[in-house]
Amino acid sequence: MISRERVNNTLNHEIPDKVPLDFGGNQTGIHIKSYKKLIDYLEIEDNELNTYDYVQQLAAPCEELLERFNIDTRYIRPLGGMVKISDFEPEYEGKYVGVYDQFGCFWGNDANKDLDEILYYDPVIHPFESFRTVQEIRNFEWPDGKDESSFEGLREYARKLYDTTDYTLVSAPTGCIYEYTTFLFGFTNALKYLKKKPELIEAAMEGLLKYWIDYNITFLNEVGEYLDVLCINGDLAEQSGPIMDLKTYERVIKPFEKKLSDKVHKLTDIKINYHCCGSIPQFIPHFAEIKYDAVNPVQISAFDMEPCSLKDRFGKIITFWGGLCNTQNTLPFGTPEQIRMEVKRNFKCLKPGGGFVAANIHNITAEVPAENIVAMFDAANEFRDY
Repeated sequence: MISRERVNNTLNHEIPDKVPLDFGGNQTGIHIKSYKKLIDYLEIEDNELNTYDYVQQLAAPCEELLERFNIDTRYIRPLGGMVKISDFEPEYEGKYVGVYDQFGCFWGNDANKDLDEILYYDPVIHPFESFRTVQEIRNFEWPDGKDESSFEGLREYARKLYDTTDYTLVSAPTGCIYEYTTFLFGFTNALKYLKKKPELIEAAMEGLLKYWIDYNITFLNEVGEYLDVLCINGDLAEQSGPIMDLKTYERVIKPFEKKLSDKVHKLTDIKINYHCCGSIPQFIPHFAEIKYDAVNPVQISAFDMEPCSLKDRFGKIITFWGGLCNTQNTLPFGTPEQIRMEVKRNFKCLKPGGGFVAANIHNITAEVPAENIVAMFDAANEFRDY
């Protein structure tokens, strides 16, 4: 099978010739420091060394590396990404150094650090932090989702990839509803308001939904005919389980996320890969109802995320996208043989019947040894045949 068929088959819960492999997305990527070590280890030259996600400091893997690992996906990324950074020159705000996004969130780190020491940037200044009323949120100067400047040249790039390669074309994240309220209000405030003043969270999600619908209309008008998979973000859980009770999720958050999914599916015949870290079994039936086709990153180290159990319970209703090797423990601290055996076990659980796209569990962090990354993808290639 060609890559496009392989991924499509597995997303339709049909058995392809091999488990599809993904690498290089915004949640299946690699930190620039780790990337430099990896290409040096493999004696691969990358004269561009592009960082496509400033906040997470992710490197764009070069074609030679993607071919070395037999990766089935290639990414279509608007300029600046979901967290749109208009100026990549870091600026200083008090004790922080960082950048502003299109919503006015400041993604920063310790201003006393050298920039080369900073591994990533967190949302540290929140534009809604002082807001106490719905009217303040509605009066906010929301960014324009119809702005086409991020998509300049993207149609030609996507068309060339589609016409000249067989790869599955995947978008960068094109939406984020509840999770972005935690950036706008601050994480603690967003959870507090979700419980005590849900009307504030709903007002913020109304603004976000409008922005992301406009964004997706504009984006898909440009490249929708070439895309196979569209990514949406929405972290709702932590290691031990959901960060809110399920009734609140169903009543307040789910309707907004469903509206975005419905709009995407109405605009184009495309699969949705939804990103949600942590322990998510309680959400998966809802994700299927919302018509998410896949869920990423399949954080097997979190509570109740044992791969065989996940596959037994939910393998018929959703595709697992990720799940390759424990990124928190085994990948950074294990031996190549331990990594190989873990990949083998995870494939044994998640592979049967299709419905599994293998990828690193979230992004490969800066401390991971190059030989461990190679061991993970070599093992994936060893065990991927059906």
